[in-house]
Amino acid sequence: MLVELAATAALALPPTHYQRARERLERWVSQERELPVQRGAESRVFLHPDTAPRGTLVMYHGFTAGTWQYEILGAQAFRQGYNVFVPRMPGHGLKTATGDEDPSQLLRGTAWRQYQHFGDETVALARDLGGPLSVLGLSVGGNVALDVAERHADVERVVAYAPFLWPLHDRVGRLFGILNGLDAIFPGRASSALDGITHSWGPECRAETLSGQRPGHSYFPASAAFAAAAYGLAIEEAAPRSRADLQVFITAVDDAAQEAIIRRVHQRWGGRTRGLFRYGQAEAVPHPMLHPREDRGRGHTPRLYQMTLDYLGTGLPLNRDVP
Repeated sequence: MLVELAATAALALPPTHYQRARERLERWVSQERELPVQRGAESRVFLHPDTAPRGTLVMYHGFTAGTWQYEILGAQAFRQGYNVFVPRMPGHGLKTATGDEDPSQLLRGTAWRQYQHFGDETVALARDLGGPLSVLGLSVGGNVALDVAERHADVERVVAYAPFLWPLHDRVGRLFGILNGLDAIFPGRASSALDGITHSWGPECRAETLSGQRPGHSYFPASAAFAAAAYGLAIEEAAPRSRADLQVFITAVDDAAQEAIIRRVHQRWGGRTRGLFRYGQAEAVPHPMLHPREDRGRGHTPRLYQMTLDYLGTGLPLNRDVP
């Protein structure tokens, strides 16, 4: 668990609210310390002292990745006056007794509803940290951010980076659709067939995970990806009832998430304002767009951070749709 405290001073928050929020976070963190979590995957909290912050941000990291994806953006937001909470996603970042990655606890099949419980819990932890509450999420973390905003009226703004609402590849999508329909009749029995199928991000990712450069998981059961996709379908159905402002970032070279369903959720969103910023083919911005480590030297992240912080500060949507 990474905790940073500022030495700035501002208007005092009601001490009971703020102290209770901190105590809840401390209890939550103490439970995480008992788990075998990879270094760099731990929950992160950037908190100002007992003062009124500019706002509170909850940041949800991507599927099979870790909280390190927000280490730069989280620190920048903190310096701009926000309290920041970056919780470790359910089942993520664990390791075995020998120190190897352990993807066995990733949510699978119909267990995707635990993502909802996680979102409820983390928003409740952040609610009294002060100022307007906003949520951000990448990939499956984007699903959690969207879902939280749909079900919690006090969320003011949402930033979703390439949310994994449905898989890009048609054959995978058709298979997941069939299994999802069968699961509705025989709960969990159909999608459990994917438990024995392992997907890998490849040897380069495996080497980075083993070396600690990319805490998280380089391989995972296919049923974990199915759980994220089934979660995405539920989010699309609920989107019209949200009242939060929404900003979405997508990329033309996304190799994981289907753009069409992201656009449908964006169009159906019931919030006051909504923006959609699309990186074009020539920019080659990857699906995991938030950290320079995954940007592979393309250099787009500083501008993305600035656009994110400008949006959170002003609420003015960013719209760009290029091929």
